[in-house]
This record gives sequence, structure tokens and C-alpha cells, in this order.
Amino acid sequence: MCYRSRRSDKKLCESSKKLSEPVRSPQAEREVRRDTSLRRARTCYDHLAGVAGAQLFSELSKRGWITEADGKKHPAVSLTPAGRTSLESRGVNVQGTYQSKRKFAYGCLDWTERVHHLGGALGADILMAMESSKRVVRNGDDRSVRVSGSLVQWLDAGSS
Repeated sequence: MCYRSRRSDKKLCESSKKLSEPVRSPQAEREVRRDTSLRRARTCYDHLAGVAGAQLFSELSKRGWITEADGKKHPAVSLTPAGRTSLESRGVNVQGTYQSKRKFAYGCLDWTERVHHLGGALGADILMAMESSKRVVRNGDDRSVRVSGSLVQWLDAGSS
């Protein structure tokens, strides 16, 4: 959004654009610039993060499997009936996730991508299902993980 004034319209417009752009830390900038394995796919506590986590969140949303509340840094996320059925067919223990004492699901702001990935009990259970199917394999040295094939293929495949 640009604001008009008698003085420098261009400077005001550029300033307002900079305010709305995501800000990365120097470490995150380095990871992005180098396109490291840590940037591409990693764990954030017990859920998938990085490019892979952001892609998963976006794809779940596009398919209508999750809905996100607007306007918060960590917005609440709800699972739709179609999402529940689809994720259960992929080995996600949705019932157990609902019964967990922790927060069900929320958008967790990714430190390299500056968009949300899926946090909470649901994010953790999806990662566990991906690990069980060998779609995601943890690297013992750091938080980076290896994703075999594409996440879209895993979502398309049903129980794989």
C-alpha cells in the first residue's frame, strides 16, 4: 500500500513497502543465500519447518484441509472434515491429536521463509506419519531432515 503526500510520493511508497516485507535475521539471511539443507527442510521442535514445512502448510491450505484464523503472529489452525479424512488415510492419528493436552494446531512463523509452517500437536503427528512412511528422515547431526520425493506426492498418495 502506498500513501500520497505533496512531498516525495516515491519515498513514502518505498518506505511503506519495506515495512510490510518480512524481516530475516542475519543467520536466516545466510541460510537463504546459501540455500542450505537446514533452510530446505528441518524440524522446529517436533514439526516440519523450512521450505518443506512452508510448502506443506500452503498445500494443506490450498486443498481445504486446514483453515487459518487471520491477523495473528501464531494464528490458530482448524482441521476440516476433508482434512481429517485425508490425513487419517496417510497414517496421522488425528483422534489422538485432538485428545492431546497441547495446542492442537497453529501457524508457526518460519525463521528463514517468513511464512507459516504447521505447529502444534497436528504438525507433530504429521511429521511422525511422514517419518513412519520414510518420506522424511532425520539427520542425526542437526535439525535438518531429508525429504524423499515431494510432499505433494505424499499428500496425493493417500496411505503410502
